[in-house]
Amino acid sequence: MTRTTIDVGIDLGTTNSAIAVLDGVEPRIVKNDAEQSDVTPSAVRVDRQGRVSVGRAAKQRSEEDPDNTCVEFKLQMGIAVPPKVFAATGRSMAPEELSAEVLRSLRQDAAKHLGAEVEAAVITVPAAFELSACDATRAAAERAGLVQAPLLQEPTAAALAHGFQAADDDAFWLVYDFGGGTFDAAVVRIRDGELTVVDHRGDNNLGGKQVDWAVVEELLIPAVVREHPVSDLRRGNPARRRHVSKLKLAAEAAKIQLSRTASTEIVVELHDDADRPFEFFYDLTRAEVERLAEPFVVRTVNLCRKALADSGLGPGDIERALLVGGPTLAPYLRERLADPRAGLGVPLDWSQDPITVVARGAAVFAGAQRLDPALAGPPPPSGQYAVELEYRPMGPEIEPFVGGRVTGADTAGCSVEFVNDGTRPPWRSGRIPLSADGTFTTTLWAEKGRANAFRIELTDATGARRPVTPDTLTYTVGGVDTQPPLTHSIGVGLDGNKVERLFRKGTPLPARRRARLRTTVAVSRGGGGQGMIRIPVLEGEHARANRNRRVGRIEVRPDQVARDVPEGSAVELTVTVDESRTVVARAYVPMLDEEFDCVLDLRTEAPPDPAELAREVAAEKERLAEVRRKADELGDPRGGGVLARIDAERVVLTLDAEVDAASADPDAAAAAGRRLMDLRASVDEVEDEIEWPALVAEANELLPTVREVVQDAGEESHRSALRRAEEALQEAVAAHDADLLRQRTSELRRVLIQVLDYSGELPFLLFDRLCSMRPEMSDQREAAHLIGTGRRAADANDAAALRRVNSALLDLLPERTRLDPLSTVRLGR
Repeated sequence: MTRTTIDVGIDLGTTNSAIAVLDGVEPRIVKNDAEQSDVTPSAVRVDRQGRVSVGRAAKQRSEEDPDNTCVEFKLQMGIAVPPKVFAATGRSMAPEELSAEVLRSLRQDAAKHLGAEVEAAVITVPAAFELSACDATRAAAERAGLVQAPLLQEPTAAALAHGFQAADDDAFWLVYDFGGGTFDAAVVRIRDGELTVVDHRGDNNLGGKQVDWAVVEELLIPAVVREHPVSDLRRGNPARRRHVSKLKLAAEAAKIQLSRTASTEIVVELHDDADRPFEFFYDLTRAEVERLAEPFVVRTVNLCRKALADSGLGPGDIERALLVGGPTLAPYLRERLADPRAGLGVPLDWSQDPITVVARGAAVFAGAQRLDPALAGPPPPSGQYAVELEYRPMGPEIEPFVGGRVTGADTAGCSVEFVNDGTRPPWRSGRIPLSADGTFTTTLWAEKGRANAFRIELTDATGARRPVTPDTLTYTVGGVDTQPPLTHSIGVGLDGNKVERLFRKGTPLPARRRARLRTTVAVSRGGGGQGMIRIPVLEGEHARANRNRRVGRIEVRPDQVARDVPEGSAVELTVTVDESRTVVARAYVPMLDEEFDCVLDLRTEAPPDPAELAREVAAEKERLAEVRRKADELGDPRGGGVLARIDAERVVLTLDAEVDAASADPDAAAAAGRRLMDLRASVDEVEDEIEWPALVAEANELLPTVREVVQDAGEESHRSALRRAEEALQEAVAAHDADLLRQRTSELRRVLIQVLDYSGELPFLLFDRLCSMRPEMSDQREAAHLIGTGRRAADANDAAALRRVNSALLDLLPERTRLDPLSTVRLGR
C-alpha cells in the first residue's frame, strides 16, 4: 500500500533528539542505528579527516575536544551569530547546518526502519521559538533532504501524544514542557476529539542546561579553585574552555543520576597552571541541585500561572498537567509542582516518557498530514484513471466526509466505491455514481482504535473494475489539532518607537492581514538607485518597538521599482502566516500600481559585543535600582510584586553570569541579549505601576477638555470618534495597562487636535506652545525670526502662514520632541 500521509515525526531538541513513526494508532520511537537508543544527542563532531559524526560518540568527545565538537546549538537558530569553526579542518558550520546533520542522522535511522527513503517529516519547535528560528529550522530540514517538513509546536505535540486516543470529552490540560534549553507552558482544551491551544507562555533560555551551568559556576568551579592551583577558571575564559566543558558534562550526568539517588560523586581529570594533571572529586547532593534549580523552577511556575490567568482559568479548572522534558524526571521537581501553594496545584501526569513524548506526538500529527503528491508515488500512465481526494486523514468523526474527482479517462457512467476490509463483515459504501465532471461526495464509516484502510474500487459503465491511482484511502479516528495559535504578536516597527500590530498573540493560523504604511525615505529607481523600503518585523507584546524582538525585515530594493518613490508614499503591506509560522509578505505601492514579493530576511540580530552588552546590563541594573527605590518610597504593592518576581527568579544574577560567559560562548551572548530585553520589560512594568496614578490623572484631566471642544466646535464624525476614544480609554483603565493607557490618551488627544484643526484654532495654539519651547531649538536666531513672523501672522489671523511657521519651528526642535507633534501641545480650557 502506498503511504499517503507523512507519518514521521521528529523532536529536534537542544540536548537530545528523537524520531517516531505512526504505526496504525501507535506512535513508535525509532531507535538510532549506532546504539539502539531512543534518543540521539544533538551533538556534531568533525574529525581531522573531515568526517562528520552525530550523536553520543560526538558528545562524549566534546569533553576532551570541544574545538572540534558542537553541542546545544539549537538556541542559536535564526540568530546572526558567527558559525562554529572546527579547528582541525577549518570547516565552519552555521547552527542550521549543524541541525541539518542531526536531522540527516535521524532520517537515515528511520529509512532503515521503514525500508524506504524518508523525504517528509513533521519537525517540532518550542512554542516560544521566534519566526527567525522557525525559518532556520525549515532551512535545516531542506538541507537534510526533507522535501516536506511542516513545523509543530512542542507542547501541542505532547498534548497530541496524550490525547490522540483519549476518551476525554471536554477538559483543560496544562502542558509543562521543561526541556534541555527551553521552557513552554501551554493551556490546551480537549473537546469533542479536537485539541485547541488556548494560551501559551514560554522562555527560549530556560531549561535543564541553566541548572547545569549553575552547578558548574556556583559549586564545581569554586571547589576546583579552592583545592588546586588553577587560575581564572570561568566560563568566559576561552583558555579554560576544555576544563569548563568537562565540568559541564559531568554536572549534566550527575544531575541525571540524582533523579535516582540522593548523592553522587563527580570525578573529572583536569590540569593545573603548570599543566600537571589531577583528578577533581566532588560529592554532589540532590539538595544542592534542588537549591540551585529553585529560581528556574520559580520562573516556570510563574509562566504557567500567567498562561492560566490569561486564559481566565485557575488550577481547579485543569484536569491534569502533562510533564514533558528530561528535567521533569527529578523527584524534587514533581513534588514542587504538586504543591498547591508554591507549585501548580494540579494533578501531574507522567504516564508517557517525558523524554520521547514530543517525538511521538509529532508522529501523531504527521499521520494527520497528507503527503505531497509528488512524494506519494508516480502518477498513473496517460489515459489511466486517477482520483484527487479531499478529506482529513484523521479526525474525531466515525463517519468522515470524503470528496473527490476522477480524472485521466472518460468517466461517463463510472462509479466509485469504498471498502473497509478491516471490519467484519467488510463495510462497503455502495457504488457512488460520478457526476458529469467526474466528482463525487460521500461519508465513510470507521472504527476507533485502528487505522482504517479503505480500498477504492472504480467501475465503468459496464460494471467492469478499472485500475485507479491511488487505490486506497486511510483514515484514523483520533484527536487532532485545530488551527494552532500564534504564540507571539507580530508587527512592524514605525518611527517614534511605535509598533503597527499585524497579528495578535493567539490569532488562529493560517492568518492574513493588511496594513497601510508610508515610506520614511525616498527611493530612487535602478541598480544604482538610492534608498530602500525597509520595514522591520517585530515579535512581542510590548507597545514600545524596542522592547520587542526584531526578527527580520521586509525589503523593496531600488532595482525593483520602475520609477522614483518619494518620501511619504503609501505602501500597502499584506502578510500571511501559515500553520508552520511561515511568513509571506507582499507590498503594493499605489503610485506605481505594482505589487512586490518582498524579500523577507528572517534573522534575529546578533547580540551586541560582550563589552557593549556589559555596559547595557550595567545601565539597566542602575535603572532597576532607581525604580526599586521609588517603589519602596511609595509602598506600591504592584510594583513591589514585579520586583519580588525579578528577585525570586534571580534574573540579575543569571544575566551577570551569561554576560561574563559571552566572550567565549555565543550561546551565552544570545541568552544574555534575550534576558536583558526581558529585564528591561520588567523594569518598564515597575515604572508603569509607579506612574499609573499620574497616567490616570492625565487622562481624566484631558477628557473634559475634549468633550467641551467637541461639543462647541465638532461635527457628528468628531462626536463618534470621541465616543470610541472614551470607550477605549475606559477599557485601558480597567485593564490596568499603562502602555495601552498612554496609547488611548494619545488617541483622545488626536480627536482634540482634529476638532481644533477643523475649527481653525490649532495653528494658533500650536504656535503658542512652540514659542514656549524656544530654548530647546537648535538655531536661536532663526527661531527668533520665525516667532516674529508667526506673531504677525497671528495678529493678521493668517492661519495658512502660521502653519508654515509652525512647520519650520518644529524642524528646529530635537528629533525626540518633534517625532509626535501631538505630544508638543498641552491644551486646556
